[in-house]
Amino acid sequence: MPGWNCWYHCMSSTYGAWLPGDPRGFRTRDHREHVDGDYMNPPPTGVYEQRHEAAKSRMKREAVVLSGEARRVVVEAIVHALASVHRLDVLAVSVSATHMHVLARFPSAQKPTFSKRGLRDNRTSAVDDPVRHLIGIAKKESSKALTRAGLAVPGGTWARRGKIVPIKDREHQVNVYRYILEHASKEDAVVWSFQDEK
Repeated sequence: MPGWNCWYHCMSSTYGAWLPGDPRGFRTRDHREHVDGDYMNPPPTGVYEQRHEAAKSRMKREAVVLSGEARRVVVEAIVHALASVHRLDVLAVSVSATHMHVLARFPSAQKPTFSKRGLRDNRTSAVDDPVRHLIGIAKKESSKALTRAGLAVPGGTWARRGKIVPIKDREHQVNVYRYILEHASKEDAVVWSFQDEK
């Protein structure tokens, strides 16, 4: 479903911050498997412990936790990549120790991905999906900025993929905007708003 006026709420966690089997709850890609519970109502203790331990054992390095200085660098890099370089309308960005949120308007052109067998269930690849593609660029640029500043180890800052939620209407947009700004007080996040540019 396309976002209202092409607005989207994009989220991503840092590498290793939220793994399959996490006791706080988790989701499988494209909901291929039903998982009981979520972060508001976690699954019963121990149910997915083996899966969580297996995911931790596959990690190639330590989980990434962003310092206060690193959060500032990431926010600046994301805003620069999306607003300055790609000329998107960005309303708000927040970066906490282990995740980020972005509320922005993205290009609307989407085309289905084709494989050798033809159309793939109307799914889109990162290159075909401008939202996922541009958020990927912002994540990459923020990782590079952290490396240049000596605030990150090689290997990347962000987990693969992330969550992209289309904005339904003006009320939803305003609620997401406020929710993102609240991260400053609730999670000690570094927050940027379009009002900071005025």
